[in-house]
Amino acid sequence: MVLPVAARIESDMREERSRFVTFANFPPRNVSGLRLAQAGFFYTGCDEIVKCFCCHRYYSRWHTDDVIFRTGSFMHAADCAFMLGTDSSNVPMQD
Repeated sequence: MVLPVAARIESDMREERSRFVTFANFPPRNVSGLRLAQAGFFYTGCDEIVKCFCCHRYYSRWHTDDVIFRTGSFMHAADCAFMLGTDSSNVPMQD
């Protein structure tokens, strides 16, 4: 069972695996939860809103033609340490 993020400790979202499991019930089917988790985002459990674990920026402007390759710097704050590659708190999933 996937709990809403409000019931989780948000600092757990630094772990890519924790971010990935939040996408179990993510509505947009044309967007990859895995790729979003790798890009630093987790699903908030509300509507179609995702949030970056590092800069805490929300994103929800999905379009029917969206693909994960559009995931990029425009979804993060301009000074997002994760996007800039200066954040060291991310814990990637292991193979």
